[in-house]
Amino acid sequence: MSFWSDFVVTNPKEWEQKVLKDFKTKVKEDFIFKTDYGNINPFSKNVNSLNISRNEILKEIRWKFSSQKNLNKAILNRLNNGVNSIYLSGIKFEKTIFKNVMCDIINNHIKLSPKWNGNDLQLWNNWGISIASGTLRMDPLEDMLENYDDHQLKVQLDSYLNFKKTLNNPNLNCIYVDCTSHESYLNNYGLEIAVTAAHLNEIIEFHKSKKIEIPPRFIVSIAINNSYLESVSKIIAIRTLIHRISNAHQLNINIEIETVISPEILQNKEFDFRLMSITSIGMASLLGGANSFELSDDLIESNDEYWKKIIVNIPLILTEESYLNNHMSEGAHVIEEMASKMAHKSWSLFKSIETQNGLLQLLKTNQFSNFIK
Repeated sequence: MSFWSDFVVTNPKEWEQKVLKDFKTKVKEDFIFKTDYGNINPFSKNVNSLNISRNEILKEIRWKFSSQKNLNKAILNRLNNGVNSIYLSGIKFEKTIFKNVMCDIINNHIKLSPKWNGNDLQLWNNWGISIASGTLRMDPLEDMLENYDDHQLKVQLDSYLNFKKTLNNPNLNCIYVDCTSHESYLNNYGLEIAVTAAHLNEIIEFHKSKKIEIPPRFIVSIAINNSYLESVSKIIAIRTLIHRISNAHQLNINIEIETVISPEILQNKEFDFRLMSITSIGMASLLGGANSFELSDDLIESNDEYWKKIIVNIPLILTEESYLNNHMSEGAHVIEEMASKMAHKSWSLFKSIETQNGLLQLLKTNQFSNFIK
């Protein structure tokens, strides 16, 4: 006898009839979610689940640092609070950054800019020789979606090529796609996921054209918002498309999805709302199968160390005490249907981008805005 045996088994039709009986002025169509990727029927269970692994674990709670000011002290404080990963974004190398930091027992992620000169890149490259875990990462298409420029693109691709050829520690090598700005710029799930896939595909094609070894580690960083069910579904759909692209290229790779809280949802919001958003999006990241969840000073409007410790505690409690994991979303038919329809819609849009010679060609010929419309 199981716990669930005490409950009466109902089929979708019975559930639909009960809801309509309770909401006497409503009809079935009033409960259908109308989205840009298709209509979602909350009563239906006739959904083909996406064939992807549900064994992903949120292993990294990372803190993003984007300022050089008092950086060493800030890193030590966050590590003391419980983060197991540091992420330095656009910060140039200084020896003092890692004073008393035990880099051999944490994940060290350094985002390098393709706009930096060779010396700045080499300093980080030299530092990375003895690092055991983490990444030296660069997105060669940085800012191209919002501000495409032919000359700047060439500069960034040349910088990326040189960076890949001179990387000293292969353990830190990865293909990195920063799509955190896509969520606010595109404002459409199907299109956002399709452009994320096209962005990744351009980098893969560049590796092939220049005969650069493709590392077995793909990292895609995305922003998610407070639309809870859609955020869970979005992570699942993105992983599905990356699998399809890697299979098309006959690549055997590990896919890591990093989630970032969309900054737009926190604008002009009270402190309590911010804490609830961190909790909600942290849960969505876990249930969707994200590998890493990002925190930063920008999430709270306070310099108080106490509150920084509190927001680190949120994902720690979710992962270590609440025992949430992405298996829990399996069989949730609304999430399954959302993820499936997101994936199919975005795959169709991705193929449309590729038939027009890819994302960069659309940007170069000023056709991307027309494609969005």
